[in-house]
Amino acid sequence: MKRCLQVLSLIFLVASVVALPAGAQTPPPNTNPGFGPATGSGFRPSATGFPFPPPPLFDPKVAWKDMWVCRAAGPAEVVGFRVQCPMSTFLDFHIADCCIPGDHWQLKGKAWDNNPNTGVTTAPGPAGVFGVPGRAYNYVAGGGVLDAYVECSYLHGVNVFLADSFVFFSSDGACAVTPDPVVRRIDRTP
Repeated sequence: MKRCLQVLSLIFLVASVVALPAGAQTPPPNTNPGFGPATGSGFRPSATGFPFPPPPLFDPKVAWKDMWVCRAAGPAEVVGFRVQCPMSTFLDFHIADCCIPGDHWQLKGKAWDNNPNTGVTTAPGPAGVFGVPGRAYNYVAGGGVLDAYVECSYLHGVNVFLADSFVFFSSDGACAVTPDPVVRRIDRTP
């Protein structure tokens, strides 16, 4: 009986050691570890430590710009940003994948006024490369407030989560960005 227990203990020990490396392996990070929330959200990166890629090319009329991070905890999450720009004629938004080449992200922005309009852009795929801007226009007579909602969503890619993307907003007027809580749904904004 003692010999049987020794053999079973040895088998258990060997099986534990063999299984440990496979179970301890973690996928490569698709975020900037140590920064931001541990769930999906939109957040402003800290001034130090969060390495943003070189900024995209901006319209020469740009007077304001701001950078954010879009973090998804799964493929069905949509991160929203309300952007309000008094006396602005346009809002541009750019997106780039953060960390693992092969992820594709989308930004969809919509401005609601008498003439609602929508702009869409995607990240081209290589990490740290911004796509062309999406743009929402302000058609309010006399300048009014451009009130837009911009949604960030993960289209497809390597499917390692948490996953980050870099977002740049820019406009010809000063704007205020307010992130919304993340919602789990398929991107459905028309």
